[in-house]
Amino acid sequence: MRIKFLGTSAGWPLPRLGCECKICSSKDPRDKRTRSQLLVNDILLLDIGPDTYLHLSDSKIDPLKIKYAAITHEHSDHTFGLWDLGHIYNSQKINIILAEPTYKKISRLFFYNEYKITKNKAEETMKIDNLVVTLLPVNHTDSSFGILVKEKNKSIFYAPDFKSIPVATISKVRYLDIAILDGSELKIATPTHQPIEENFKLSKKLKAKQVYFTHLGHRTLPHQNLQEYVQKEGGSNFHIPSDGLEIKL
Repeated sequence: MRIKFLGTSAGWPLPRLGCECKICSSKDPRDKRTRSQLLVNDILLLDIGPDTYLHLSDSKIDPLKIKYAAITHEHSDHTFGLWDLGHIYNSQKINIILAEPTYKKISRLFFYNEYKITKNKAEETMKIDNLVVTLLPVNHTDSSFGILVKEKNKSIFYAPDFKSIPVATISKVRYLDIAILDGSELKIATPTHQPIEENFKLSKKLKAKQVYFTHLGHRTLPHQNLQEYVQKEGGSNFHIPSDGLEIKL
């Protein structure tokens, strides 16, 4: 399995306009982040945020290979690229995978039958070439999901936004190769996001081989400092990805 972090920021890109904090004034190119999005095996997009056009303009990516895209939830930073994704020339219609509750909230975003729509039930599996995709409930909005992707004996779980993860979901995503978790906040708990500090405890329950934090917010730390922090507090298997990072399992 090959995965590429196309974007790693929270709802707004980094740096923020007009801000001079340590992250936004950083000269480290890894601190320039676009909205969170993942590409798996060149054929499956996870989330379709407003930076989709920018991400797929990368010369190393062939947008004509993309056959499927799965959506975690309805928020704009995960869905507002639908318009651009539906305008890949000389391409077959892309199959959009999402849960029925999510579809109900964003159905108005689907224009002119540009996509095939697959409305999955929670925990229903779907075969995509050599991949098996499952939407699993997480607590963020009342229609939010993490995405479990398996290929043979390899597995990843992508959950960029959550306040907590239900026990039933945790039981299905233990012993992963890679868990990709919410990094919106460092220590501050908000009504919709669990901070990295608390996600160390969650990661022990998941027992993933490697943990990456994405959807990185403005109240965290510059990349290098954040990488050092998560490895000191969590361990050597914790990582901070940057936009463009590629991993092969």
